[in-house]
Amino acid sequence: MTTTASEPVAAGVGPAERRPLMTGPALLMMNLGFFGVQFSFGLTQSAVNPLFLLIGADPDQLPLLNLAGPVTGLLIQPLIGAVSDRTWHPRWGRRRPFITVGALLCAVVLFVFPFVGILWLAVICFWLLDAGNNTSMEPYRAFISDRLPKSQLARGFLTQSMFTGAGAVLANLSLFVLQKVPALEKEAGNGVPYWMYVCFMIGTVCILLTVLTAMARTRELTPSDEELREIRSAPKGLHHAVAEIADAVRSMPVAMHKIGVVFLFQWYAMFIYWQFLAVSLGETIFDATPEEGGAGWDAAIGWSGLQNAAYNFVTMVSALFLVGFARRIGAKRVHAVALGLAALSLVWLSRIDNQYVALLPMIGVGIFWASAVGVPYLMVASMVPAKRTGVYMGILNMMIVVPMLIQTITFGWIFQHLLGGKGNNAIMLAGVLLGIGALAMLWVNPPDEADESPIVPLGSRRSITVYDRVVVGSDGTPTSLYAVDRAAEVAQAAQARLVVVTAYREDGPAPAEGAAGVHRDIRGAGAAREALEKSVTGLTKERARYIEQRLVAGDPAQALLDTVGANPANLIVVGNRGLGASQGQLLGSVPAGVVRNAVCDVLVVQTSALDEDRMFAAGTSGPVKEGESSAG
Repeated sequence: MTTTASEPVAAGVGPAERRPLMTGPALLMMNLGFFGVQFSFGLTQSAVNPLFLLIGADPDQLPLLNLAGPVTGLLIQPLIGAVSDRTWHPRWGRRRPFITVGALLCAVVLFVFPFVGILWLAVICFWLLDAGNNTSMEPYRAFISDRLPKSQLARGFLTQSMFTGAGAVLANLSLFVLQKVPALEKEAGNGVPYWMYVCFMIGTVCILLTVLTAMARTRELTPSDEELREIRSAPKGLHHAVAEIADAVRSMPVAMHKIGVVFLFQWYAMFIYWQFLAVSLGETIFDATPEEGGAGWDAAIGWSGLQNAAYNFVTMVSALFLVGFARRIGAKRVHAVALGLAALSLVWLSRIDNQYVALLPMIGVGIFWASAVGVPYLMVASMVPAKRTGVYMGILNMMIVVPMLIQTITFGWIFQHLLGGKGNNAIMLAGVLLGIGALAMLWVNPPDEADESPIVPLGSRRSITVYDRVVVGSDGTPTSLYAVDRAAEVAQAAQARLVVVTAYREDGPAPAEGAAGVHRDIRGAGAAREALEKSVTGLTKERARYIEQRLVAGDPAQALLDTVGANPANLIVVGNRGLGASQGQLLGSVPAGVVRNAVCDVLVVQTSALDEDRMFAAGTSGPVKEGESSAG
């Protein structure tokens, strides 16, 4: 069980591979704040533009009024990323202060926003709201990368995508549902209906509750002494932060440049979609325009919220599968397919005249959005230096906001003069641009080996071809299950046979409890069979093509050695600690015996990283030394 508290954890052992694994509940808690942040962002997508129109803006002014998003993202996210990379406080940590301050600013602005009745004041509120969103969002993504070992990054960003979808679903559903409440249909003195007030109040509570809870109950890892010295010696100030951004741009992996080409079309199109969805639905379905207003226009606003809720619901579901597909066929192809689906969906949406049929294209948009909010960040987090994650996440966001900035400056004229002032034409153009983005993604060649992501490859998985069989021992304990999981990954990459071996003793006395360096054997075939079944429960043919199970009576180390025989093309996978290994001992008795006698390669998995409670133990005063464990 993971203990949670607000103080940073003195667990900094340096490399990312030595970060302790997080339990499922701890991962969920860490990502909970994305729900509130995305609720706030969902309101900026679906409610702010209709609110602008309600208090007097013209449709062709919407692109320019949305200038806040790209400008604040362009300036704030990379700067906050660079500054947070060089920040450490013994109590508040590195990323949490920025996440919390951004959330508090969002909460204040969300509360005030619907009371504003003057357009220029609403624009100021929008700028402040976007500044708060950006201040929270970028350090939050870096926080996930800081906290997780590389083996859990995919799961961490998947969980982020799920909470992102859930927050946006609630934000957009609230727009649709509250509009139907008779008591909230009346308008306030500024022309804003009361149901919109309630939406913004819910957003205020959501972001405060989720972000503050997540930050209070998730601890940051204390940097190593070397990292702390580097942070303290790094020059401070705005000038040096800008210089850090410039240096990171010059040295960033080639794969990031290629992602930027695709983002140019992708995010220009999405900004069009968010701004003109309600206008398009009003024209094609509800026979209403913002200039005329009335019940038809209110219905278009509410239905646009339902449309966005629908695609974000699909995002929650499809996020469960996209990372697996990306690992199998490459993120490049997955994201290209997702872009193509979104392109077809928006072109179709622009021609639909039935409100219920209009929900169907949201399936394609939702699949695309699951890829857009997860896969690129995961790739970047796995290909850049850990100590510069913050600044690179900010640079990735610059690749998003620059196309948005171009759109706000150029699209007003395009909408009025080339598209005839029609919202459905704008949505069709967004679909065409997403299609170009899909082709651009296919045009991108996989990067060199040095630039490829080891977690979610940009091209396709590079296979390991040197092993015929991957043999792993398991006694059903959490540490051995972790070794089995890693062995399955290697077997999948090598297209090799995975052999899971469980050894047991038929009779004889058990070793004394806690005997130094001695493995505590399984007693009896029945107990061994249960342990073996537990070990292979999660291994499907998608994880490893060929799976073999073996129950062996005898010594565990010798069972592994006998299974591989004299074939040097096999691989043995063992955890680094035997159950009885003494404190300070690097290898338990079983892995030590295997390493000493094997004729083939041996992969020693760092299973002691699972001992998160040890690393987070109260009173820890310094970094945990390699090989230390609380296992007796």
